[in-house]
Amino acid sequence: MKLVFCSDLHGNELLYQKVFDCCIKNKIKNIIIGGDICPNVRGDLNLAVKCQKDFIQDFLFDFLKKLKNNGIELFIMMGNDDFKVNYDLLEKAENNGLIKLLHNKLNKIGDWPIIGYSFVPQMPFLLKDWEKLDNKDSKPLTDPKKDIRTVEKEKGTIEEDLEKLKRLSDPKKTIYSIHSPPFNTSLDITYENEHVGSKSVRNFIEKEQPLLTLHGHIHESYGLSGSWKEKIGNTACINPGKNKISSVLNLVIIDLEDLDNIKFFEV
Repeated sequence: MKLVFCSDLHGNELLYQKVFDCCIKNKIKNIIIGGDICPNVRGDLNLAVKCQKDFIQDFLFDFLKKLKNNGIELFIMMGNDDFKVNYDLLEKAENNGLIKLLHNKLNKIGDWPIIGYSFVPQMPFLLKDWEKLDNKDSKPLTDPKKDIRTVEKEKGTIEEDLEKLKRLSDPKKTIYSIHSPPFNTSLDITYENEHVGSKSVRNFIEKEQPLLTLHGHIHESYGLSGSWKEKIGNTACINPGKNKISSVLNLVIIDLEDLDNIKFFEV
């Protein structure tokens, strides 16, 4: 039972095509895309929202149909650069059998449970659709009066949400696709040499020891640390990062029956 995992494609159609090509070449029937799926658009908010909506309707839907026609199943979630107001379009695709949405849901890849979580801890950026405070001691990094949201703010912290998610299945047997990497690892380092991952995600992994965790969000960690994988206890944590070359895709191929031999590729 093999799968391809990648994250932070940011609407790059060439990278989506490379994901598809990798599956065809390696005869893989499952893809996980761990957030930040739409183009990263700056400027006027209404135009930016429309740009991502058009991407989902004009490109992504056709891509999903191509996957389905080739017997490939896609598990997908939004990330912090995706406007949540367009989430209903993904729900429509799920209702039509084109995708499996991961955020806050329990799905299965073969016999393996998988759960996703899109929220990231506090950031210096103003778009807050997929941001929550990490825990009860966390403080915002921006002036709440200037925050940008396309949907109403959701209550709770990441720590509280993970406590709820662990009740959906036995964590030790579950794959978690969590957009934010765990704090203070080789997977959450920025160009400023700061660790900006989630402390709550780190605590969750240490305590619950999931089967496997998959992350994105911090693009540069692999290039800075030289590592796309870190062990926390017995749990393998993966963040393939985003390649500095826009035409190159970072991905991993995972055999769920052989987690000791996860393969990293730049394609």
